[in-house]
Amino acid sequence: MNTFNKYNYLEDINNELINEINAGNIQTYDDIQEYILTDIDNQVIYYSDCFDICKELNAIDFTAYASECNNISQLAYQALYEFICDELDTNKLGLLINELETLNA
Repeated sequence: MNTFNKYNYLEDINNELINEINAGNIQTYDDIQEYILTDIDNQVIYYSDCFDICKELNAIDFTAYASECNNISQLAYQALYEFICDELDTNKLGLLINELETLNA
């Protein structure tokens, strides 16, 4: 049984975003954000995964986030969203989008 690892997740989502940008499926910063939010939604479907995410991210305070957290799924979502916002280099992804636009122009 695999447990959630924040560094593996960060690497995986970064690689997925790069692949989607290169494939032309992601063309704007908003597309990047939409992809991230959808992926986080998928990560917190199962309670057991939510507990693993919260444990890995040391998310124990339901009041520590800007959005209200009433259950473990909401806590895992907010903790994972905050982690991605802090750690994922979206500027680098934006530059890749711009480079591809320039090449295709």
